[in-house]
Amino acid sequence: MFRTLAFAALALFGASLVPPLAAAAQDSPIPEAEWRSLTTGKTVYYYINGTYFGREYYWPGQDTVTFQHASGVCANARWTYSDGRYCFFFDKAHCFAHVRRDGEIIIIPQNSEPGSEQEQLVKSITPTSFTCTPGLTS
Repeated sequence: MFRTLAFAALALFGASLVPPLAAAAQDSPIPEAEWRSLTTGKTVYYYINGTYFGREYYWPGQDTVTFQHASGVCANARWTYSDGRYCFFFDKAHCFAHVRRDGEIIIIPQNSEPGSEQEQLVKSITPTSFTCTPGLTS
């Protein structure tokens, strides 16, 4: 999804990225109905290796998200669920497995090029939205 573009932005800031990982044996996939219940009308906060990566708002009544990268760059996308994969359509389809592992929610890239993405940890899901607007300039 747009998150792939944001990963490229991270590389510009010197982040080292490794190939995506397959779901581990102890991973428990999160079904679509549960994911909708967790996220509809809420903002999900993603972290990579303990560093804030971005946030994503799941619009109620729509299969649409607004993603904001830590750099402030925003984009909207439509999302779908099929065969255990959540796909987000920003510039192209960006697909992820959403799993529970050791009491945490982990987002695992499914269609990235080697070296382009890492697992994301969902640190929090809040019942708030956010606005993507340009920052102030002087």
